[in-house]
Amino acid sequence: MNNNNYDNLIDPEKDQVFIFSCPANMPLNFAAHLWFICNEKGTVSRWEVLFGKNQDESWGHLHCDQYLPFEGIEIFPFTKKWHWRGNMLATVEGETAKKIMDFIKASKENYPLLKSYSIIGNNSNTYVRWVLKHFPETKVQLPWNAFGK
Repeated sequence: MNNNNYDNLIDPEKDQVFIFSCPANMPLNFAAHLWFICNEKGTVSRWEVLFGKNQDESWGHLHCDQYLPFEGIEIFPFTKKWHWRGNMLATVEGETAKKIMDFIKASKENYPLLKSYSIIGNNSNTYVRWVLKHFPETKVQLPWNAFGK
């Protein structure tokens, strides 16, 4: 895992869901890009919607583990060299985290916008908002610049 001082968040004894953010690719870096990190008692995966589609471990625009868990997306599009630093927005643990993880895993079959992507929405923020809408008890507030939420 990429160590951005977040590796210590993963508790192998717990179910955890983290919501992370980083700036979008240049020149749209004023906008946020959101993703989920799921820790299922030590098994970590990253879920997000990206511009590219139908790559390894992807279903349309929905991707699993396209990037390291805590690493942001590329600063400049289509370059694999420089990445933004990820910033944690929220954490959910316990039974609610387990339910969210199950929902995220199932989203490769039931997310209605798998084949759709737009910079202003349907995008990564739309996906994160769609998941969280099913779990209002988390009370997670997405940032103002998460366009498409």
